[in-house]
Order: sequence, then C-alpha cells, then structure tokens
Amino acid sequence: MVISTHRLGLAAFMKMQGCSLEKFENRRFFFATEKTLTDWEIEYSNSCCYRHDLELCELRKLYPTSPRG
Repeated sequence: MVISTHRLGLAAFMKMQGCSLEKFENRRFFFATEKTLTDWEIEYSNSCCYRHDLELCELRKLYPTSPRG
C-alpha cells in the first residue's frame, strides 16, 4: 500500500527504515509500505529519532529570526 505524510521527521524516519519514497507532491511524502500510518507514527514516537527532532526544534528557537549573515 502507499501511505502519505506531511511530517518531515516521520518521512525521514520511514526512509531511514527502508521505505521506498514513491513521490513528493503538494508538500506530502508518499511511501510504499506494508505498515499503516498509525504503526509508523507509533514506532517513530518511541524512537530516539523523535527525541532528536524535539531537541532540534527546541534549539532552533535560539536562532535569531533575522537572516543569517
């Protein structure tokens, strides 16, 4: 089956786990997989990758909002 997500972290996790990226359209990633989207979301939320993404987002808040120079 093909499932889709707009979540970049989840998409990266799925690709890292071997899912085949079928297409990217309208800011959505489409993957060929035997698991449901819910199964992937649970697996991702229990992984160290999810924790990494949360920490990355927290650190991003420290960056100034002005363009980098």
